[in-house]
Amino acid sequence: MPPAIPSPDPDEIQERRSVLARAAEAGAMRRTSHTYAASSALSRRNLLRAGAFGGLAVAGAGALSACGVDPKYPVVPMSVSTGRAGVDYSDVEKVVNFHNWGSYIDVLDDTHTSDHPTLDAFTKKYGIKVNYVEDITDNNEYYTKIDRSLSAGKDTGDDIMVFSDYMIPILRYYNYIQKLDLSNIPNHKNALPEILNDPIDPGRKFTLPWAYGYTTIAYNKDIVKEPVNSIKELFERPDLRGKVVLFAEMEDTIAFALLALGKDPQSFTDAEFSDALAYTAQARSSGQVRQFMGQDYISSFSQGNIGATMAYSGDVAQLGQDNLVTVDLPTEGMLSWSDNMCVPNFARHKKNAELLMNWYYNPDIAAQLDDWIDYLPCVDGAAEALQELDPDTASSPLIVPTAKMKAGAKGFMNLNVDQLNSYTTRFQQITG
Repeated sequence: MPPAIPSPDPDEIQERRSVLARAAEAGAMRRTSHTYAASSALSRRNLLRAGAFGGLAVAGAGALSACGVDPKYPVVPMSVSTGRAGVDYSDVEKVVNFHNWGSYIDVLDDTHTSDHPTLDAFTKKYGIKVNYVEDITDNNEYYTKIDRSLSAGKDTGDDIMVFSDYMIPILRYYNYIQKLDLSNIPNHKNALPEILNDPIDPGRKFTLPWAYGYTTIAYNKDIVKEPVNSIKELFERPDLRGKVVLFAEMEDTIAFALLALGKDPQSFTDAEFSDALAYTAQARSSGQVRQFMGQDYISSFSQGNIGATMAYSGDVAQLGQDNLVTVDLPTEGMLSWSDNMCVPNFARHKKNAELLMNWYYNPDIAAQLDDWIDYLPCVDGAAEALQELDPDTASSPLIVPTAKMKAGAKGFMNLNVDQLNSYTTRFQQITG
């Protein structure tokens, strides 16, 4: 049984839930360089990842341990897990139930936020109604919600759900998501190589990204007089002492520490994790790092409270402040991440779900989505389509990256449940 993780302080949980609620409300604005404003500057990636409340703590040991799985559906090795199919009613029920995060899709305009042109076009083409539900506000809370049904061998009511990358190995570990039928997803071939080669799902047989992005560096020219070009500078440069913010998410910050130490975040040992953790702890204890922050980093950065920070691709550029600079590619490289569509066990409309996935891997449709959510194209040809659709957006390398940026971006290693619990707990012990 995976080791238990102590529950966080209830007041802290409530406060973070309040922050998430405010972030979701702010997220109603279209996030492009044309309309993004500091008053609603809470990044989509932050909203997703901050929902972890520090790794797996909120879900608790019961929700994420093998003890909670019905004996008739035992944990199986990921290498042989394929999920469990239910009866597929796709041919007679022209519907698909799509559960996603709030404000994470195109809308008709800022006053018609429940009208999604890309979904409407899908329905018009296939005659399949999309019940689009924006009810995911936290990875672990949503996991706990669906676990009740999946562990009992029941349909969750979801045909597609979107989970952040680090949750996919957990879903695979418990054999909770189904292998995709690629005959229904011919556009699977359009997935970019870096998408197909992601360690969370090599070959993308179980998932397809809804969104994809990078974690890099940004700095304030009014506070930091010399450019910050390397991750190592965040951890060690003397003139940055007390001015640096790192992320409160274990994967992001440990990946940066590994890169600074010359290690590969996509493949590392327990000893290398320990070295990266000690390196991070030293930066904290020495006063180099001022704070570990979540979704509020971008607001604080825009207000001039931070000299240099980790940053998610596109966030800072969208603020439109000339004094805030995002580094396209740090010297050591950067971290790539994804938020992923997947089909839960016993889904009632799996084929329809796969047709919808296929729809979003059409380059023209993908470009429409990317133009609204401002993350990196996952689909071959989408960058060219985006250039035609919105040249200003397509001109940003933090939305359409260069080949050098792509080569320098690394995913985070696929962790098993024991590793994820252990690493997250140890990381929390140094970040507070």
